[in-house]
Amino acid sequence: MPGDLLQLTVLGSATLCASVDNPCSGYVVSGHGTRIRVDAGSGSPAQLQRHIRLGGLDAIWISHLRADRSANLLTAYYAALHAGIQIIAPIPL
Repeated sequence: MPGDLLQLTVLGSATLCASVDNPCSGYVVSGHGTRIRVDAGSGSPAQLQRHIRLGGLDAIWISHLRADRSANLLTAYYAALHAGIQIIAPIPL
C-alpha cells in the first residue's frame, strides 16, 4: 500500500559550503503518518517550508553536531517563538 512506504525528501545535500540551488544537509523522512526532519543544515529551513511547516514535524534527528548538519536548529527555535508558528507540544530532538 502507498501509505506504508517511507518517503525521503532531500531539502539539501551540500557539505559545509552550500550553493544557491543546494542548501546544506537536510531531509524529511515521512511514513505511517510520521514526519521526521533529519539534519538542519544552513539553508534547509527555506526548503522545509516547501514541504511541511515546522509545527507539522513529529521529531528532529541530528546525525552529528557539525555546522552543516545542525546550524539551523537555533533558527527553528526562534521561528517557533516569534514567527507565529503554532507548536502544540515540544518537538523531540
